[in-house]
Amino acid sequence: MILKTLVTGVAAAAVVGGAAAGVTSVASGTITASPAVAPVVWDIPMPATPAPDLIGPLTQTVNTLGSGGSFAGKSSYIQGLGRFTGKGVEVKYNDAVAKGYLPLTATVDEPDLNGNLATANVTATLSTGEVRSMPLTFVQGPSPTGWQLSSQSLFALGDLVG
Repeated sequence: MILKTLVTGVAAAAVVGGAAAGVTSVASGTITASPAVAPVVWDIPMPATPAPDLIGPLTQTVNTLGSGGSFAGKSSYIQGLGRFTGKGVEVKYNDAVAKGYLPLTATVDEPDLNGNLATANVTATLSTGEVRSMPLTFVQGPSPTGWQLSSQSLFALGDLVG
């Protein structure tokens, strides 16, 4: 009787454990896992495929910032732009327009989403025809596209443009 209880308990534990692991079939001798089980390494999820749904909003964010003309209305596309920093950025922006670097056309490739941050490779074609590339970081924020360029990436973009 004790042996029967032990065998029944082990069988029940195997069924519950198999269900928790997503086992769908043991009848064929092979164990297959359901697609809901995600691969992990040391409890860290493996990187997902690039998020192509971010390409449009991120591209629009960079193209709006690089559109030339007046700086008015562009500060909402930049994360954490304070009053004094904003004035400095406006001066540098107007200088880039005066030198003929803007407008620029940007393309965004391989965005990688990590929480509320996205990093993407950005290739900018300046009005002079020069093409320059670099990774930029974006933060979800209150802009028309839902994404803002991080302040660090703004300064890197300024160096990229000239």
